[in-house]
Formats: sequence, C-alpha cells, structure tokens
Amino acid sequence: MTLSIISQDGAFFNYTNAVSCITCGKYENKSGYGFMIYLNGDTENCIVVAEYDSEERFNEVRDNFEKWLRENIDAVFAFPS
Repeated sequence: MTLSIISQDGAFFNYTNAVSCITCGKYENKSGYGFMIYLNGDTENCIVVAEYDSEERFNEVRDNFEKWLRENIDAVFAFPS
C-alpha cells in the first residue's frame, strides 16, 4: 500500500510524490509552526499541510511523523488539528 499523508484541511497526498517534507518550525513573519511538502515537478511552491500555534504541539506531531516515516506504522499519516 502506498504511504500517504492527509493535511489538516483534509487534502490527500501520495507521499511517494513528495520531493521533500519540511518541518519548518517557527515561520518567518508568522507566529506559528508548521509542516510543508514539495511535490515532484513543483519544487518552487510548497504546500503547507499542518500549522500549530504551540511549539510543544508542533514537536509532539513532528516526533510522531518522524516515527511514522521510520517505521511505516500506518499506510496513512493524518496531521492532527
């Protein structure tokens, strides 16, 4: 089964189409923390798949996401609110 991720707004992405997934931490000019992906064929435009107001919540989700990537725990990773 193909690994997939679901963004906070419900968009579905095939992870194998991702060039990279970036945990960007604190944004410039913003107060939040987030996750972005770049898809094959579009390395100039990132897609924000999740944003968090709290660094603690961001770190918790990042740890779960990294664990999922290492262990392929589930076929789908849905970013929580």
